[in-house]
Amino acid sequence: MRIVINRVRQFMASRLWAWPLASGLFAAFAASVLGAIKVPSEATLARFLWPGDTQAAASMLGFIASTTLTVLTTTISMTLIVLQVASGNFSHQLLRDFISSRAVRGILAVYVGVFSYSLLLLRSLDSKQDRPPQLAMTVSMVLVFVAVATFIWYVSRVVDMVRVDSVIDKSARRTLRRVDQFAEVPGPPVPVPEVPEDARTLLAEEFGYVQAIDVDHAARWAEKHDATVVVSVRPGDTVIVGESLARYWGTPADHDGEVPELPSVVYLESERVSGQDYSLGLRQLHDIAVRALSAGINDPTTAQHVIGQATSVLRDLAREPAKPIVRYEEDEDADGQGRLLVWAAVRTTAEVLQSFVGGVRRYAGGEPDVLIGLLRMLDVVEEVCDDDVRVVCRLERDRVVAAARREMAEPADLARVLEAAGSTHRTPPNGL
Repeated sequence: MRIVINRVRQFMASRLWAWPLASGLFAAFAASVLGAIKVPSEATLARFLWPGDTQAAASMLGFIASTTLTVLTTTISMTLIVLQVASGNFSHQLLRDFISSRAVRGILAVYVGVFSYSLLLLRSLDSKQDRPPQLAMTVSMVLVFVAVATFIWYVSRVVDMVRVDSVIDKSARRTLRRVDQFAEVPGPPVPVPEVPEDARTLLAEEFGYVQAIDVDHAARWAEKHDATVVVSVRPGDTVIVGESLARYWGTPADHDGEVPELPSVVYLESERVSGQDYSLGLRQLHDIAVRALSAGINDPTTAQHVIGQATSVLRDLAREPAKPIVRYEEDEDADGQGRLLVWAAVRTTAEVLQSFVGGVRRYAGGEPDVLIGLLRMLDVVEEVCDDDVRVVCRLERDRVVAAARREMAEPADLARVLEAAGSTHRTPPNGL
């Protein structure tokens, strides 16, 4: 159920029309209800409501509707510019985040709602009446101030959205939030169970990116059919048509291991979205660093900032690594844990570390400060990691040194990198 709710939430968040549509419908309902309320002129409340006649009300509503539509057009133009800047300077992976941000959806919803309310209330005015619906007109005036405040808030958010520091910090925080659901699995990591040769295979029926894996659904199905399910793909993986997603088999006592077909428990999307993919934030950081090191931008300072943020993320990930998701059959005789039902793979710390460091290293061979930042990252991670990650740290340290030797012509720059790498790399070969 949680997977379905998250999928619906992400679907609504990625559609720009969702919030404006809801706002427009609510505004239409409010205009029809408030437009029918008449406040007597002798009532105390009438002194604080709209004081003008119907003609003045019609002029005001027309002005609000036209102005709101103009500002809405300007807002859409600003949004497109922000998306272009974010895609060109940071990462195309951030486009979905900007589209689903509260600032973009909020201002569209507010202005569509104000426009719909004003237009429908204008349509309901009766020119034969001397007094318009005063309460409805007062609400329209309040909405004008709400729209102005929303626009100011939106401009401040847009400025923050295109600041590289904010983008980097947001990506790092997203990674830490996502990884918590995998790091909090109780007990030591469970190794992948041995898959029998006659196990059946769940194949991908379309191309896409793994958004989420419904482990609970798979566990209920496995318990019902006395089966075991091993999900080999991870959130964020790219799959093609016909690729294996999972293997499953029954117990020997269950009709010679024959089980019905496993329902779809791996959800795909046409584009890579966060979902359960905790590594997407690091991929965004990687893209920002690589683009900052490109010849067109040439901004090694931003790359160093990215490495600093990524170091904190990778250190936490190395200290509390993500573990495979497992589900067991309840067994009272075995202290509540019985037969293994589901084993789902996750992206390991060693894999994530190697992907990030290797990707940045290939573009930063001539930048000593960036390479030194990578070496410091490896030192920090190595202090808290296990043996598998420690092997990756040593391999990547050697590769960083090799890249420095290969691409740095200035001996002083090379000496700085070798000093940061440690004494084992201080003597360059071949007399360099």
